[in-house]
Amino acid sequence: MTARSRLPAGNNHNVCASELSQDRRHSEVVCNVLLLDNTVQVFKVHKHDQGQVLLDVVFKHLELTERDYFGLQLADDPSESQRWLDPTKLIKKQLKRGSPHNLNFRVKFFVSDPTKLQEEYTRYQYFLQIKQDLLSGRLPCPYNTAALLASYAVQSEIGDYSQDQHLPGYLSEYTFIPNAPQDFEKEISKQHQQHKGLSPAQSEFNYLNTAQTLELYGVELHYAKEQSDTEVLIGVMSTGIVIYKNRIRINCYPWLKIVKISFKCRQFFIQLRRELHESREALLGFSMVNYRACKNLWKACVEHHTFFRLDRPLPPQKNFFAHYFQLGSKYRYSGRTEVQSVQYGKEKGIRDRVFARSPSKPLVRRLMGGGVDWESVSRTSRASLSEERLETQSLPTRSPPGTPNQ
Repeated sequence: MTARSRLPAGNNHNVCASELSQDRRHSEVVCNVLLLDNTVQVFKVHKHDQGQVLLDVVFKHLELTERDYFGLQLADDPSESQRWLDPTKLIKKQLKRGSPHNLNFRVKFFVSDPTKLQEEYTRYQYFLQIKQDLLSGRLPCPYNTAALLASYAVQSEIGDYSQDQHLPGYLSEYTFIPNAPQDFEKEISKQHQQHKGLSPAQSEFNYLNTAQTLELYGVELHYAKEQSDTEVLIGVMSTGIVIYKNRIRINCYPWLKIVKISFKCRQFFIQLRRELHESREALLGFSMVNYRACKNLWKACVEHHTFFRLDRPLPPQKNFFAHYFQLGSKYRYSGRTEVQSVQYGKEKGIRDRVFARSPSKPLVRRLMGGGVDWESVSRTSRASLSEERLETQSLPTRSPPGTPNQ
């Protein structure tokens, strides 16, 4: 090195390193995640990371093995149709408002049989989720069933009933359902006395077994209107798509009967398989709140169909023309299916895991826009139903891969 190119001795300032450090600070995203035990944990990621990075740090914090049943729901805007964090998209594309961002950790896919969950710890997370849904009114429940569920929750938390220790009013600090009737505690206590000898794990298993019989167990609800302008709720679940009107289930379309689901702008369509006595396939149409709500519903259908009906997700298309000239969304569910998740749990699950259960706490979880109960369908959403949102990429047929013939 010549004397001309050599830096002089003395103090110096590394401009490049300072710039890089500032860029890293500016790209950092703070996420407040509300967990199922009603605690809030703060996680930091970079806006250029994919959503999977945030999911992984949350899973690592919780030490979850059976991860694919869970997800993060965006909670910043209560008027927004419920949205799940997409693990394949950049965080900056999904969390667009200023940091910090608020998200809810939730069960995304509800299994029909709790024995499919291999770890007691995973079942405990399900147990916490359903407790929250009952307390918030998200999951309506008949009185007798609610009392039975509450009695299992009490057995899990405080153990066997003791006449000496559990005096009248021992349940006064607990809340299990909204607007509980006066004799509800007495009924819970009566049921609690019958659970002598049940461990917390057994109580929670019985809780899940009972909860899975509820009408709206595992149903993800989306507000919509029929072509006749009648208000309905469209439910997406493990077995198919369900339509509710005036709190009553009026139609159920199993995945086997559905040929295709698609959307254009804010119009959502279900194409049904032709019956023997029909001359052509039926096409059902619904109006959603807006384009975003419509796409969220469509994605929920894609994810539930793939997770519950397929052995493995379909691989992405590698055809050149399909990549550059395909009409509509290229979205595909990329996680494990239920079949794969059960197998993974059997191979990697920790059966004898020791963990601490959290005591019951007051409800702090915010009801998500899509997590409506029968009494609280979003009025804000209804008002915006008349607003048409057109986008250049809203093309006629956005169909879930693999929907037909499954």
